[in-house]
Amino acid sequence: MRALERRSSGAAASGPTAARCPAHRLCRGRTRLGWRLGGHTASSPQAELTSPTPVVEATARAAAPTWRSTVDEEAVLPLYTCLDGDILTPANKFAYYEALRSGLKALRALGINGISVDVYWGIVEGAAPMEYDWSSYKQLFALIRDEGFMAQVCLCFHGTEAVPLPAWVLEAGRANPDIYFTDRAGVRNTHCISLGVDEVPALDGRSALGCYRDLMMSFRSELEPLLGSTIVDVCVGLGPDGELKYPAHPHDRRWNFPGIGEFQCYDKYMLSGLRACSHQVSQPSWGLGGPHDAGAYTVWPHQTGFFNQYGNWSSPYGKFFLQWYSDMLMQHADSVLGIAKDVLLPPAAGSSGGGGLSFNGSSTGGIGLSSSSSSSSSRPGFYGNGYGSGNGIWRGSAAAASEPPRLRLHAKLPGVHWWYNTSSRAPELTAGYYNTTSRDGYLPIMEVLSRHGISVRLRSAELRSADIAPQQACCDPERQLAQQRTVAAALLVPVGLENAHERFDESALARLEASLFDTSVHEGIELPQVQSLVFNRMCDSMFEPGNWSRFKEFVRRVRNRADTLVVPAWRWRGGPGASMDGMPTPLTVELPMGGEPPQQQQVSTGSGSSVAAAAAAAAAAMAAGNGNGNGAGAESGAVPAVAPAGGAGALQLV
Repeated sequence: MRALERRSSGAAASGPTAARCPAHRLCRGRTRLGWRLGGHTASSPQAELTSPTPVVEATARAAAPTWRSTVDEEAVLPLYTCLDGDILTPANKFAYYEALRSGLKALRALGINGISVDVYWGIVEGAAPMEYDWSSYKQLFALIRDEGFMAQVCLCFHGTEAVPLPAWVLEAGRANPDIYFTDRAGVRNTHCISLGVDEVPALDGRSALGCYRDLMMSFRSELEPLLGSTIVDVCVGLGPDGELKYPAHPHDRRWNFPGIGEFQCYDKYMLSGLRACSHQVSQPSWGLGGPHDAGAYTVWPHQTGFFNQYGNWSSPYGKFFLQWYSDMLMQHADSVLGIAKDVLLPPAAGSSGGGGLSFNGSSTGGIGLSSSSSSSSSRPGFYGNGYGSGNGIWRGSAAAASEPPRLRLHAKLPGVHWWYNTSSRAPELTAGYYNTTSRDGYLPIMEVLSRHGISVRLRSAELRSADIAPQQACCDPERQLAQQRTVAAALLVPVGLENAHERFDESALARLEASLFDTSVHEGIELPQVQSLVFNRMCDSMFEPGNWSRFKEFVRRVRNRADTLVVPAWRWRGGPGASMDGMPTPLTVELPMGGEPPQQQQVSTGSGSSVAAAAAAAAAAMAAGNGNGNGAGAESGAVPAVAPAGGAGALQLV
C-alpha cells in the first residue's frame, strides 16, 4: 500500500517507518487522503521510513493524556480500533510511522483502550520456511505500548492483494495448484490455503496445520515479554479476512454484491474427502463434485435450480453435500483453535482438566461430558467422549484455583446477511454455514468455541436492512446478528462486535451503539452484554473533520453508557482455568445415562427451541461439573446426555 509521511511546519518528518473424510469427526485499494492530526497533515509519498528500534520489554504502559483522568484497562466495554492493513509493507518495513504515532495519540486522547493489529503470515515467514522475522511487529507493539494502549493481535493465515501469502507457499502452489481453494470453473484462490491440506504435507514438507502451529509457537516465543501485559487478546485466523468461512465471495471481479457466490471444494484434496463420504453413505455418485445447478458468483438464488425456494438444497443429495461442506469448515476450526489453545494458553503446572465440557454427546443427542487426569493429553475430539482430553470449560478444583489465562482468544465469524430472508440463504451456504430457515447453522461453531473456551467476534454490527440496496436482496443483518448472539448466549460464549465497513455517518454509528448495548430477549434467551468493540478502522477518512467529530461523540456516548453498566457477579473466562464463579443456579435438567458416541454427527435444528435446549443442557452440565469438580467420564463408559424433547425444534443427532 501507499506510504504516508507526516509533514510538519518545522522540519521534515523522521521516524520508523491428504484429504480424509470428516465423518469420523466432525483488500481493497484506498483513497489518497491526508491525515489531519493536531494541526499536521500526513501526505502519502511512495517512500518507506525507518526508525530506531524500540525496546520490547514488559514495562508499565506510558502515561498518556486522555479526556478522562484514566481509561480502565479492564473496562466493562473495552474499545479497540483496527490499524490499516498497509501499516507494514510486504518487505516487512513501516510504510508510515510518524502519521501512525500521531493517530495513536489522538485515539488515546479520545479514550480508546486498545489497538487491533493484523499479523500476516506473508510478512513474518515470507522469505523462507521456518525463518520468522518479527522485527517490525516488535517495533509496532512497542509503539502501541508506549502510547498507553492494550494490543489485540489477529493472526492472519491468509493473503491479500497488498500482502500475499509467503513466497515459498506461492512457489509450492505453482508446483501443486490444488493447495488453493478452487471453484467449479477451476479458478484458484491464491490468497487462501484449502482446508483439504490441513493434514497433508504439501507445504515444503509440512501440513497447513503444522505451519500454523509453528507460526504460533514463534509468536509466543518472540513476543513473550509483551504477552499478557501489552498483548492481551489474540484473534485466531480461520480463513479469508481472518474469518471462519470459505472464500465464496472473493474480493475480485468474479463476485459482486448481492451475488450468492460459489462453492469452493474443487481442489483434489476436498474432492477426495467428498468421495470418501459419499461411499460411506452408499451414494458414490454424490461424491463427483458440488451441485451442478448452483449457479455462478453473481446470480441470485431464484435464478438457480439448487437455491430457489423449492430447490435441490432440501433434497437428500443437497442435505448430504451441505452437511459435508459445513462439517469440513467446522473440523478446520476445531483443529486450528485446538492448536491455538495448546500453544498460546498452556495449562498451569500441575493443573487438571477434569470435567471438560463437550457439546456433542451420546447417540441420544445433547450434551456430553468428559473427564481426564491431564489436560495436556490429546486435543479434544469432536464428539462428547473428547478422547479423554478434558478440554473445554473446566470445572475441576484445580481449575478453580488456577490463575486466569494470560491471554484471551477469540475467533471471527462473517456477516453474510444478504438473501437472509429467503428459504435457502444461499450466500451463507456457499460460505460454509448450513443455516436455513429450518436449521441453525451457527450452533456447531458455537459448540466448538464453547468447548475450547474461546470467545467470538461478530461483524456487521453497524448495518441496517433499510440502508442496504437493492432491497430485493432480502438483506437482514439485524436478524442475523441476533441469531448469532442468541446461539452464543445459549452456549455461554462471550461476544465482541465489529463494524463491517469504514463508516462514520450518524446512522451507522447509532446502529453500532444500539448493538453494543442490546440485551433484549430472543427465542427466550436474554442476550448478555457485549464484551468489547473493535472499530474498523483507523483510516484516512477517520480524521476528516466531520467524521472525527462524529466518531468522537460516538466514543463519548459509548463510554458514558458503559460506565453505568452493572457488572454481573460472575464472569465467564475461556481457556484453561475457565470458571463461572458466582453464576446463578441454572435450570435443573435431568441427565439420563448411557449410549455410545455416534459415528457421524449431523445436527438438525428447527425453531429457536433447539437453541433453548442447548442453553439448558449447557447450564445443567455446568451444574454437574460444579458439584465435585468432575463431570461424568466418557472413559468410564458413562456419557450423560440431554435427551431431545422431540418435535420440529428439538436438537437431534442423526
